[in-house]
Amino acid sequence: MKKEFYFDFSEDNVLSDKYEVIEKLGEGWEGEVYLVKELDTDIERAAKFFYPERNPNNRTVFHYAKKLHKLRNCHSLIKYISKERFRYKGQNVTYLISDFVEGETLTAYLNRVHPKGMHYYQALHLFYSLVMAVEEIHINKEWHGDVHTDNIIIQKVGRKYILKLIDIFKFGPGEKGNFQEDMTGLCMVLYEAVGGRKKYSEGPAIIKSICCGLKKSLIKKKFKNATQMRVFLENTDWENLE
Repeated sequence: MKKEFYFDFSEDNVLSDKYEVIEKLGEGWEGEVYLVKELDTDIERAAKFFYPERNPNNRTVFHYAKKLHKLRNCHSLIKYISKERFRYKGQNVTYLISDFVEGETLTAYLNRVHPKGMHYYQALHLFYSLVMAVEEIHINKEWHGDVHTDNIIIQKVGRKYILKLIDIFKFGPGEKGNFQEDMTGLCMVLYEAVGGRKKYSEGPAIIKSICCGLKKSLIKKKFKNATQMRVFLENTDWENLE
């Protein structure tokens, strides 16, 4: 479907008499995300605006709001605050307000800090944090559905990686996601973190054992959910990797 609608908010635009636009953070298939400031408190929030053609009858917004509310105790997800609405370009536009988390996408971090790929131990250390983040969702019998480096916000504090997952995927009518979508996504993230094809082919056995050559059937057979992957990591020696 061709995108027929777009937002072009400029700095200082006031939305719903509540939020002032600070800057655009990004855009995707469903809509655009802006950093906004709450007028009454000066607290910075993130606001996701959905293109009307991607949000028929507010179904996409309701999906996000309900799922994020259900998963509100998952530390790996950005916290949903409220649903707002206003008129723009002659249409009703619904948007979601959530906590704003400082950091950068894992894509940007890898390009900036590790353009040739992370050391294998570092990559597995980051990967372990990511697996535990996804596990929080799986324990609640839900799945993210779109795990990739653009949907992971990273902060590095000392040797510790703090990760947040954004943009939980909404499947279309008749489609149903499952844990395997996340497991395949996790393996692809590890593959990209170590530097892609060349470094993967030269990598240690544990990396290859996890990624399974990125073959979905092999990944599905070995890892049913994030808990199984975490247990595998905790019972495999990788502390001496470089």
